[in-house]
Amino acid sequence: MATSESSNKEQQDLQEQLNALRNDFSEITQTVREISANRAHQGQEKLRETADRTRAQVRESLHSVQGEIEQRPYASMAAAFGVGLLLGKLLDR
Repeated sequence: MATSESSNKEQQDLQEQLNALRNDFSEITQTVREISANRAHQGQEKLRETADRTRAQVRESLHSVQGEIEQRPYASMAAAFGVGLLLGKLLDR
């Protein structure tokens, strides 16, 4: 009878330990999800900031090029003509 009680006690202890492990694993899983979601959000923010900076730089460059074309229209036409000839020769081969 003593062995039966001790066996039941061991089985009960193992069951409690298994339940504790399940709870720990559940908590770890939840923590990993939260960390992953946080990092994904941070990545999105960095990407958005980089895209905004790039857009601003492209706008500035476009305004600069437009200003150059307005100040020197003949030089701009000659440069565009030269680039067109060069591309035509390269693509003709």
